[in-house]
Amino acid sequence: MRFTARAEAAFRRRGGRITRARRALLQAIERSSRPLGPRELQERLASEGVRMDRVSVYRNLGALLDLGLLHRVLGSSAVRPCAEDERPPRCHHAIVCTGCGSAQEFHSRALERALAEVRRATRYQVQGHLLELRGLCERCRP
Repeated sequence: MRFTARAEAAFRRRGGRITRARRALLQAIERSSRPLGPRELQERLASEGVRMDRVSVYRNLGALLDLGLLHRVLGSSAVRPCAEDERPPRCHHAIVCTGCGSAQEFHSRALERALAEVRRATRYQVQGHLLELRGLCERCRP
């Protein structure tokens, strides 16, 4: 299911309305090949003739983060959609291009097994994790 459809369904389950501006925000997030910050999202909306103040952008992004539909890029205010809607939410891993900013989510059973070994060795009850790899994508490599 597409991000926009998942997000609209999640907002409706919470009793939220799907306004023209909210739908445009969701579509801008879905269409982007790279994570976007609140300012960039607001500028994209404005260029499409959609008015949404920055507070509303932040409020919508916060709700999407709470719903487990977005992830924040580490060290940034930029967000990227989760690849899938899972209940309960899984821990997510991403690789982000330092050249163009594109991001791709990935899941690795081998990595999950290694993290399980860390939990056993440290005896921590891990409640979640986020792993973000950075490098150059195929298009940006010389």
